Amino acid sequence: MPIADDIATRRRLWALLAAACLLAALVAFAAPRAADSAPLRVVVLGQTPETPAPSCPGKFDAADNALVECRVEGHVTGFQSIADGIPRPFEAPFEGKIVAWSVTLAKPSSVEAKKTEDGTSFFTKDEIGFFDDFFGAPAQARIGILQPVEDSKPPKYKLVRQSPIEVLAPYFGSAPVFALDHPLTVLKGQVVALTIPTWAPLFALNVPTEENTWRGSRLPGHCERRADIQGGHPQQGVGKTKTYGCYYSKARLLYTATLVKKP
Repeated sequence: MPIADDIATRRRLWALLAAACLLAALVAFAAPRAADSAPLRVVVLGQTPETPAPSCPGKFDAADNALVECRVEGHVTGFQSIADGIPRPFEAPFEGKIVAWSVTLAKPSSVEAKKTEDGTSFFTKDEIGFFDDFFGAPAQARIGILQPVEDSKPPKYKLVRQSPIEVLAPYFGSAPVFALDHPLTVLKGQVVALTIPTWAPLFALNVPTEENTWRGSRLPGHCERRADIQGGHPQQGVGKTKTYGCYYSKARLLYTATLVKKP
C-alpha cells in the first residue's frame, strides 16, 4: 500500500475510534457505572454538577426597580481557571484528542422593550442588534489548544491548534454539541480555551459561588473598560503567543470539551 494511502487509512481509523469512544462516553453518562472499576478514558473538560444559567436576556428587577442588562463576552480567548470550585477544569490530564465541544447559550432578545402588565419584567431593546453592532456579526465561537509558556508573568500561552469557527445564532437558547471532523490533539498540561471572534451569549455573571474565575487574552489594566473590550483581539494565530493578563471572578464561560485518551 502506498504511504499516503496508509496514512489516510490510519487517520480514518483514528477518527472512527474517537467517534466510538465519544459514543461510549455518552452511553456511560446515561447508564450506571461501576465505581472506579476501569481506567478513565474519556473526560468532559469543564463539566460541573450544575451549569449556571447565562446572564441573558435582560430582565427587570422589581425589588430594585431597575433593569439587569444582558451580559455576553466578545473579542476574547479565555478559559476557566476555577469552575464551581474545581481548579484547572480545562487542563488536559492526559494526552489525547478533543473530539467534540459544547456551549450553553442564552436566547438574547431581538425586540424592542415590552413591559408586562403586572410590571415585573420586560424584554430589553434589541440585544442581538446591539451586540452585532458592538462586536460584529454573527455571533461566533471556536475552541483552541493552548501551551503554557513557562515562568511567564503575567501568564502567556501559545496557540498550537484550533477548531473551525461555529456560527451560534441558530442555536440561541440551547446547548449544542459540535463534533469535530478532525479531532484536535492535546498533550497533558495543555489548556482547551474558548475563542470568541465576535460575541457569544454563553456567559454567567455573579454566579452563586465565588469559586468561579477565568482568564482572558487581554493585557493587564485593559480588562474592564468598554473601549478595551470592544477593541480586544482573540487569539487565533496558530503558533503565536498571547498574554492572558486579565483574571475575572464570580463568572463562568459556559463551554465544555470532550477529551478521549490516546490508546
